[in-house]
This record gives sequence, structure tokens and C-alpha cells, in this order.
Amino acid sequence: VQTLHKMGHKTAVFAAHGSKMPDGIECITDRAELLRRAPEFDVLHGFSRPDDEIIQAFRGKFLVTVEGNGQLGEKFHPNTVFVSRNHAERHGAEVFVYNGLDLSELKLSTVTRPNRFLFLSKTSWSVKNLKGAVRLLSRYRQNFWIAGGDRPYWIRLFCFLKKIFGADWAWVGSVDQKKKAEFLVNGKAMVFPILWNEPFGIVITESLSCGTPVLAHPHGSVAELLEFAPQCLMRNEQDWSEALTGKRSFPTAEECRSWVEKHFTQEKMAENYLKLYEKVNSGLALHLYEPQTRVA
Repeated sequence: VQTLHKMGHKTAVFAAHGSKMPDGIECITDRAELLRRAPEFDVLHGFSRPDDEIIQAFRGKFLVTVEGNGQLGEKFHPNTVFVSRNHAERHGAEVFVYNGLDLSELKLSTVTRPNRFLFLSKTSWSVKNLKGAVRLLSRYRQNFWIAGGDRPYWIRLFCFLKKIFGADWAWVGSVDQKKKAEFLVNGKAMVFPILWNEPFGIVITESLSCGTPVLAHPHGSVAELLEFAPQCLMRNEQDWSEALTGKRSFPTAEECRSWVEKHFTQEKMAENYLKLYEKVNSGLALHLYEPQTRVA
């Protein structure tokens, strides 16, 4: 929304009471006001499917971005946008827009990195596979810093014991945007051994924007997010062994950042959405059918 505003577009956000927006961006917190003023706006962009009353008020000129994976057989409105090519394909769809970053918040670092690997994800969510990452980094006796959330508690004790015995292991816990940017340049690579079809993987692009390569299982969108660096796709144990023991080269910090600048900025995201807004505003649907989840 901020990027669209900077580009000169009038924007408003419909949000819960008490919400605040940056200067120049209107905040509408009353549903009745939204319905009354619907004709003022060219398009409604939602992150959940609006109800029939809102659809009618906006004369069908709306689109919905879906960030997660649907249930097998679940159907979506024809004006649904997915967040990666793979995400769209798994739902029988074609339209997608990559999530974009504010690169001013994530600075490129080209200095020599500490000899350690990093993990940043929702640590309590099993599909992010923190346990697998811990096993890998322990097996190959590598230094490891972990951030993201306050759980699980066992990892805090594990890191404490590792540190007592001389290993550079640390539990960092939750990080805000500023601390995240600092964390992402404190290692030579990020490990991302996910166990599910990742719709997008914002951690990957955030890490790359700081010049930090990402070693990841190629599930979901991962292969396309790391298309410029196939050596970073970990398909088996041998791949992990080579990557974690220095037998495989990584892309440079500049190459990582350049890839993000070409594909995953807020400006690029806004430009792509504007094209879809124009199509929806003209009365055309984004799909001629209802996308449906094909891969659970």
C-alpha cells in the first residue's frame, strides 16, 4: 500500500478499529462507511474472500491474494492471485505475484561472514523442520544460530549445552525487523530444510537481500526462488554434506542481492498488481474458472 501511495495512487485500507496508517494513507474502520464509499474506488484488494454484500458494493471489481495452501479440492474465486508460480500451479491456476520487500530495511553486507549457519522461521511449526536442521548441523559439527518465535523450549537447553562444550550455538528467539536484518548477516548461509510445499518463503528473499545464500529443500516455491543458484537446492544427504562441509560454492553476496532486486521488491510487486487491478476494473476475471487445490 505504501508503495502504491508513493507511486501517486490514492489508497485506503479497511482495517479493525484502532488501526493506524502512515501519513497519506486513509484508514477505514467502519463497514457501513466502506460499503457507502465503494463507488469511489477502482478496485478492492483483499487477503480473504469478501462476502456477497461487499462484492456487490464494489460491482465485482475485486481480487483476493491467497498466501497459504488450500485443502485438497478446495475452490477459489476466479479473481484469486497466488504468490508464486508453483503456488498457482498447485491450485490449477496461472495468476501469481511475488511478495515484495522494502530493501531499505535489509542492507546488503559483503564483509567476511562468521563461520556459522543460520535458521530463521516459525520454530514451533514442525513443517519448518527445526529438528531436522539441528540434526544436520550437529552431524556435520557446524556452528548454528537459531531465531524465530519463543518455542520449542528444548532447543534453548540444547544450545546452552552446545555452548558449554565449546560450540558456537545460540538461541536468539523472536526478532523484530531491525534485529532480523542484523541476524541475517551473522552467518555464511541460511538453512531452510522445510517439509512442506512453501507458497512463497519470505525468509529466503529476506536472506538473499542481505547477501546471505540459502540452502533449502526444493519443495513448493523454493526452486523458483533459488533459480539463480541451483547449487543451493538440497535434494539429498550428499547435497547437505557438500554444502555444510565447504565442498560446494555458494553464490556471492552481490549475486544474491541482485537476484532479489530483479524479482522481489515492493516496487516490482506493486507494478504487477497494478496490471491486475486494471484488468479487474475493466470487468475481466483473472481466471475463466475457479482455481481448485490439486496438490495437498
